[in-house]
Amino acid sequence: MVLKIFSNNNVFVYKDIDTTFFQTHSYGGMKYLQFDVSIKHSLYKYMTEETRLEYDDQYYLIKGVNERSSAGICTINAELDLTGLENKVYITKTWTTESFVSFTTDILSGTGWTIANAGLIGKRTTTEAKDETPRQLLDKSSNATSYGACYEFDTKNKVITCIKPENNTNPSGVYFTDELNLTELTMKGSSSSLVTRLYPVGKDGLTIRSVNGGKDYIENYTYTNKVVCAVWRDERYTNAQSLKDDGIVKLEALANPERSYTCKVINLAKTNPDIYGNILPIRLYDIETLVDRNRGTRIDHRIVELREYPADHTLDTVVLSTVAGRIRGTISELKGRITELDAQRLHDHTKVNEIKQDMDTTVLRVSDSWASSQNSSMITQTATGLYFDVNKVVGQSQWATKLQQSATDIQIAWNNITKKIQFTAGELRIYDTALIESQQLRAKFNEDGNHFYRGGNYLGKIGTNQDGNGNKGLVFDLDVAGKYMTFAQKPSESISGYYTMLCFSRDNSIYSEYGLHLGCDLYGHNYTIHNVYLDGVNTKYNGVGYQGFTGSIKVMMDDSGTYTYLRVSNGVIVGYWV
Repeated sequence: MVLKIFSNNNVFVYKDIDTTFFQTHSYGGMKYLQFDVSIKHSLYKYMTEETRLEYDDQYYLIKGVNERSSAGICTINAELDLTGLENKVYITKTWTTESFVSFTTDILSGTGWTIANAGLIGKRTTTEAKDETPRQLLDKSSNATSYGACYEFDTKNKVITCIKPENNTNPSGVYFTDELNLTELTMKGSSSSLVTRLYPVGKDGLTIRSVNGGKDYIENYTYTNKVVCAVWRDERYTNAQSLKDDGIVKLEALANPERSYTCKVINLAKTNPDIYGNILPIRLYDIETLVDRNRGTRIDHRIVELREYPADHTLDTVVLSTVAGRIRGTISELKGRITELDAQRLHDHTKVNEIKQDMDTTVLRVSDSWASSQNSSMITQTATGLYFDVNKVVGQSQWATKLQQSATDIQIAWNNITKKIQFTAGELRIYDTALIESQQLRAKFNEDGNHFYRGGNYLGKIGTNQDGNGNKGLVFDLDVAGKYMTFAQKPSESISGYYTMLCFSRDNSIYSEYGLHLGCDLYGHNYTIHNVYLDGVNTKYNGVGYQGFTGSIKVMMDDSGTYTYLRVSNGVIVGYWV
């Protein structure tokens, strides 16, 4: 497969389709493309918003461009090119008890599009339009309480073919099982919207009592015998029988828990077409048999979403559901673009909350606006990473947090992105700035221990090690750039600094002499000091005494230049003096 790019009467062929490229087939008929492209690619400059693409014999329009210059990658999002279906709008109009053929013929007039197989929908219903385009009305017609139609779009010939997936009730014969083609299974179930007794109410309080044996409710206990009531109101209905019929359809979906399965599958029909092409095809709307060995079940579910990776069909994903209409509605809502909100509902005289959601560019932004400040948060999700930013402005100060997750690391930053923590494979790092061009590593923790840096220099670590005999231990390692190592203490709260108690110093560092320096008394508690040479004494300690030496030995000089001396009598230390 190749991708064609149309720009200024020119056609370019993009052949670098990799595993980031996928095509999504959604319930209802919409299709989407998403892929990553290098910003240095020769064709990248032509991939701009509203540029027409051609893939798999369909036209698409680029709707989202998400460029990350630091990674050198841009994520492109495109959807079917439905140009013409938004070239007019109905401010207010009502089609009363209209057939689907008549309704679609009217709304498609002048758009350049035609509809085929519309007679498949025999239902008549009332549709009200308010500030809606033909495209939005077609989407509304797919609801189960409207016409319940699904579509196949031919974007080249501008033909919409009507289909009804529910007419196909037989399993296709394809099995999803971890013994053959199922690589990962995720199940989501919810009964929060469960209803078993529904009270349909139409225009002017119309009920179904006259056509329902005197009862104004309908029931469905196929999943549970628990009575859970709800009222469904729709002012479009003026006929009790139509209200009842559609109420039964609605209750059928409500009376069962919402349950869907997301399956990562090896598309054998595409990976091995000569062997499986005719017996294991995976198609949107087909009913497949899911073998769940963890639950010991075999369940028939309809495919309501299909994602295909042409570069590697072992990555394909399908979504199965028993409540296709409701799942489809959720998908449609998420993929819809909200361009403006009702300001009267959101304005409270002091603050305007603005919510903009655009799944074409996979960005969700929530912001609060005041007269003198702007606070916002943004979530961006791409094929290579997830990014979350929160920003708050208070007076002249700005505070922010940032969370970035990619395939290689997780980064967290605070205070207008001036400091950063990075989690990589088996390692945690702390930087003093998140700016790539000036960031300096301050510390890192891994299996060897805590490593410390300052001013771009590696100073050393506190960690673990093992000698040649396999003995393991805790180590304090000072590296070449480290000039000293100290143990210090703060004498009292009234003193601001810390006083050195024991220090190793290199030449001309804290001390001019290379070695260990004391900053407090040393007590032996009657324990012996072995194998020690004392300044000015050439006799080595032998465990008994310094072979009769008597006198004083210089052992330390403090910061003022004053020396401390040990008093030795007949080889035994008896005190000290300054």
